[in-house]
Amino acid sequence: MTSEALSFRPYARLLTMLGDQLIKNERIALVELIKNAYDADADQVEIRFEDFNEDMTSNPDSHIIVRDNGTGMTFEAVRNQWMNPASPNKFLDKGEGRGKTPLRRRVMQGEKGIGRFAILKLGKLSTVTTRSINAEHEIKLRYDFSRYDDDFLSENETRKEIFLDQIKIHCSQSKPTVLPYSQHGTEIQINALKGTWSAGLIKAVCRDVSDLTDPISRISGRKKSDQFDIAIYCNGQRRSVGTDRAELLRSLIDEKPVLKIEGCFDSAENLFSFQTGLDNQEILLNDPSITGLWVWRERFGRGHANSIQEQAFVCGGFYFHFYIFDFSRGISGKHALNQTEKDLLKQHRIYLYRDGVRVYPYGDPDDDWLSMDVTRGIGRAGNFFSNAQIVGWIDITHEGNPNLRDKTNREGLIETGGAASDLIFLVQIFLSYLKQHHFARHQQEQRRRHEARRIQDGRVETGLTELQQSLAKEKLPSQAHQVSTLAASYEREKSYLLQRAEMIEDLAGVGLSVEMASHDIMLLMNRAKAIGRHLAEMARAAGVDGICEQSDTLLAVLEQIGDGMQDLQILFKSSRRRRKIIIVESVLEKIHKIYGPLLAKSSIRYRTVKLGGPPLTASTTDGVIMQVLINLFDNASYWLDSIEPEKREIQVTLDGQSRELIFSDNGPGIDPEDLPYIFEPFYSGKGKEGRGLGLYIARQLLERHGHRIGVARKRHESLPGANFVIRFARKEA
Repeated sequence: MTSEALSFRPYARLLTMLGDQLIKNERIALVELIKNAYDADADQVEIRFEDFNEDMTSNPDSHIIVRDNGTGMTFEAVRNQWMNPASPNKFLDKGEGRGKTPLRRRVMQGEKGIGRFAILKLGKLSTVTTRSINAEHEIKLRYDFSRYDDDFLSENETRKEIFLDQIKIHCSQSKPTVLPYSQHGTEIQINALKGTWSAGLIKAVCRDVSDLTDPISRISGRKKSDQFDIAIYCNGQRRSVGTDRAELLRSLIDEKPVLKIEGCFDSAENLFSFQTGLDNQEILLNDPSITGLWVWRERFGRGHANSIQEQAFVCGGFYFHFYIFDFSRGISGKHALNQTEKDLLKQHRIYLYRDGVRVYPYGDPDDDWLSMDVTRGIGRAGNFFSNAQIVGWIDITHEGNPNLRDKTNREGLIETGGAASDLIFLVQIFLSYLKQHHFARHQQEQRRRHEARRIQDGRVETGLTELQQSLAKEKLPSQAHQVSTLAASYEREKSYLLQRAEMIEDLAGVGLSVEMASHDIMLLMNRAKAIGRHLAEMARAAGVDGICEQSDTLLAVLEQIGDGMQDLQILFKSSRRRRKIIIVESVLEKIHKIYGPLLAKSSIRYRTVKLGGPPLTASTTDGVIMQVLINLFDNASYWLDSIEPEKREIQVTLDGQSRELIFSDNGPGIDPEDLPYIFEPFYSGKGKEGRGLGLYIARQLLERHGHRIGVARKRHESLPGANFVIRFARKEA
């Protein structure tokens, strides 16, 4: 038997994989070279596109120069580090807390040593000239790959095996000639350009440069202590790198957003701390406003969330800034956006910055790294903002987020132990919370202002009357008669338009009621299916006890479904059902019987409390009481899932003397800031699982019959969670 120790000897084709194939495009390649300058403590970088055509397409003489005034490299650094990619030095320094540049104390961005291969993405013939601080000589490295094909499979058109160690880079030292203007720095000149260049591509490069570093300084206008200026020249003419665009964006985020959110996530406490305007707020991840959202339940399922306090999010903590705009039609006032402003906002997304330097491609106009547009596209629009209406950035650090590391190809973060998915989830859940609560309140206020403007339109009639009276006093009967004729014409047109509006409102009411009825029917159908499954299990076990009772329950459920369909007829004047005196407790017992198995499964205790006096009755229909109670039971069951099973409880108090029903639970209760909106349509804290119609329809149905529902005051509260009181009118039909 023979044995031999073998070593890797890669083919030169590996260079293609590390450069041309690994780095996505020319833009990312240039960004990599700029990051090298950043790590070299430069404060000035120039990118020059020389000898390009007028339309910025390239020709054989075109070349690119990247020049910085950084610390440069010594001959030893060139030989032992630059020529030895994947050196562990930076990686080890970061791990030991020494990963900062010597002069400006910047956190070094590179650690893999792959960025230097960006040169290969850009061209086949390159010269790197560098001079370190106080050095008398400059060092030149000449890359000449022009004799090889793109895949390093042939040399001078002759097919042959080419190994990586056969590729030689010529290195020389000489008196300074390339960098006379500076004491130190690096210049990279790239010839024999690859790829297809254009004015649009260079414009995109300018945008990348604009978004590369510290958005807080750039957007907020605050002076940056660590200067890092990047200039771009096209055939000798300096190009803007987004200064005007940044100024306009800064103006927009100062004046036009409906929400400005700044804060941080504390991974040790699982706590979001944030500021909206002048208000400082905090919300834990186990708060029902969070655990009730679709994003949460998609990841953790439905159930109480106290164990989340032990949940470790391995991404670490982070800071965030979000500016949220309203793209809705009809927005007026300070939040209104013109088309130019909307177009500018659409060019930005939520960026990710590590130690003040951007992580690509997050923030690109076509990058949906938080899956907001994708999720909206599959029917979850209520859970997320659109990418177009939000601008922002998230700040992480090498020290605070060691598990969030760049992919080698610079296409986002490595998925290491779930760190990247943790970050995405936490940002998604917080933005969804903002959408369902803070932004929803803004939308409700917009609706109220719209209604207020409609009411103010009544000033027309008042103005016409006052004008007519004034003309009469001035003894101008002819003019007064003309105003009177105009007023009569206005009233006729107004009457016609009101009739049309009433028809439209009736149709809208039909739509809302049908949707609510279908929602209730689906709840009942789900219960019917559960009971049916239970019967099947009992039958398989060949047991007869309880089957009759379960069958009766199933029949009752199906009967209620039929009644629910019949209740749709009350929407039409020709088939309104006549009201009758309903014993409320009997309807309550039916609904409890339907929900009993669900409450038992969820460990929710239920009890009724009957106060003194006669039985509680109401002049209405069964369908009205049923819909209201179904909504209350459904809401309570949903929110009680967020607390410990042993604490879950529902209590219904019947007071025949005061003609009140109080529905209480000991869940998380109602956020005081939500109180003004919970009975308004389409306002819900449930995310995907809530349409925001239940309480609105409940109030509309009860008020149609002269009854009322509201949030109970302190004296009516039976349990510490949500408490609703229904007050039935005393007038009996």
